[in-house]
Amino acid sequence: MKVLGVVVEYNPLHRGHMYHLDSSIKLIVPDFIVAVMSGNFVQRGEPAIVDKFARTEMALKAGIDVVIELPTVYAIQDASGFATGSIKILDATNVVTDVVFGSESNDIKTLERVASIIVEESEEYRSSLKRYLKNGLSFPNARRYAIFDQISKEGIDIEQIKYPNNILGVEYLAVLQRIKSQMRAHTIKRIGSSYNDERISEIPSATAVRKSIRFGEKILGIPRFTHHILEREFSAGRGPVFVEDLFEFMRLKMVILGREGLEKLYGFNEGIAKRMIKAVENSHNMRNFLTKTKTKRFTFTRIKRRALYAVLDINREFVKESNEFGPQYLRILGFTRRGRKLLRIMSTHASKPVITNVSKFNKALEKRSVNVSLAHQQLTLDLKSTDFYSLLFKNEIERKVHRDFCKPLEIQ
Repeated sequence: MKVLGVVVEYNPLHRGHMYHLDSSIKLIVPDFIVAVMSGNFVQRGEPAIVDKFARTEMALKAGIDVVIELPTVYAIQDASGFATGSIKILDATNVVTDVVFGSESNDIKTLERVASIIVEESEEYRSSLKRYLKNGLSFPNARRYAIFDQISKEGIDIEQIKYPNNILGVEYLAVLQRIKSQMRAHTIKRIGSSYNDERISEIPSATAVRKSIRFGEKILGIPRFTHHILEREFSAGRGPVFVEDLFEFMRLKMVILGREGLEKLYGFNEGIAKRMIKAVENSHNMRNFLTKTKTKRFTFTRIKRRALYAVLDINREFVKESNEFGPQYLRILGFTRRGRKLLRIMSTHASKPVITNVSKFNKALEKRSVNVSLAHQQLTLDLKSTDFYSLLFKNEIERKVHRDFCKPLEIQ
């Protein structure tokens, strides 16, 4: 049996996503498809345009058989943490045989070599990394230059790790190597607009689609079913949700925490707490705050992630432990009638408990050997994230807590 695994956000699902999925199916010819999908907050440090339940419906209509939620603690980390959670979930299913991701280079061998440099951490690599960090570079940039030093000697094009999908692909491969996974990795060349391109086109970026939604423009480049789901959610007042909607919550939380409170949280080092407090006290909207906080070292994305860490009270030890031990459960968001068969197999063979009903979480934990304390921390954050996200809905009637307990599984 061949089972294709993909990592997605579908924020929202567009034609580029369909190309990746269709190409992956042609490459692997799988019996089933499993997707790990970010929940209500995504890797850019922003709320998703519509919630995880609506985006699960998009995924199932696109042809995915089982959708598993990527716990929030991984979904809003950098590429390394995001990849750690995603790949460890796919591996824990014990049914996924092949993982396919998009990349700008479509050169799996080179990406694997770059990943091995990160995993092996040679003395020369560590020395270069330390030197660049001392020169004031952020860790991601310092590591990038340290890798450049290594691969340039081997005649490998350094452009390979300059692009976002290549960078994320390297992180996927690094995790696969670290955990010695039996899953086979493949890559599909990314087509269409680049990740941050805001211009609408035949195959747009999700950024461009969200921009069209924000400014009330005609939404192009998405499948008909995506359009229908978005229209339904927007009409019900369950979206669209934008990063700007976080501002007042974030401002209040940061003022209450203060610099000392922020510095106890994950990611608040290198003076960022002081800078963010000063900026938030003198800003009147999210754009204003981001502009005042941004530096060469602190990009918009890094700042937005830290804003979420503050809002959601994410501490260092929790993130460290989560990255070390991985996700402690497989939370199912939805499945197709065809995927029901795979879900039964997964429930028997997965190395982590498969959760189809949050109310029965504790009972499910008894069936597998897991870090119970960490599992509860991870789920608590997921539940809190859903409740907080719900408070951002346009329709006051829809601003209900405990949606994770009330919303049934999506079945297509």
